[in-house]
Amino acid sequence: MMQIKLGFEEWRKLGKEIERIAQSEELELIISMTFGFSGVEGSENEEEEVEEHEHHHHYHITELPKEVFEELNDFMESLKTKYNAKVDHHIHGDHAGVVASVMVNGKDAINVFRNIIDDAKNCENCVLAGVDGEFHLGNDVSVIFFGDSYKLTFILPAPDGRRLIISEVNT
Repeated sequence: MMQIKLGFEEWRKLGKEIERIAQSEELELIISMTFGFSGVEGSENEEEEVEEHEHHHHYHITELPKEVFEELNDFMESLKTKYNAKVDHHIHGDHAGVVASVMVNGKDAINVFRNIIDDAKNCENCVLAGVDGEFHLGNDVSVIFFGDSYKLTFILPAPDGRRLIISEVNT
């Protein structure tokens, strides 16, 4: 029970620090998520090249169950709908990457971040294997983060501007 309270407190502190950094400006959250597929069988001999029309990138896709594609598409559409996110992705036979860019105010930044992670963890046919990214204030990187679906590490400037704060949080 104590760890849950400490986890909540760490998220609250982190949210306050990001709000301090943003002041009254908007932040751009750039988040990259890597998904592995659970229970998916495919072989590299079945690989085919597919052109993704929206971004005109080429992806090599091994035959995967339709459910995986549907879940990832639903997740990406929800990012666009809920957060007006710009989304890009790549899908390979054994993993997928989704990158989203979301504009947020400092006060809501950590809640939006956590909601995106929670939505990503709800994939039934895939597993959130890695998360990394940044919060930008204008053209400057203000916060960097990395981790997985269990623990994330955030690195941000201390109020004095001379030191860094390193914060680990459980997801």
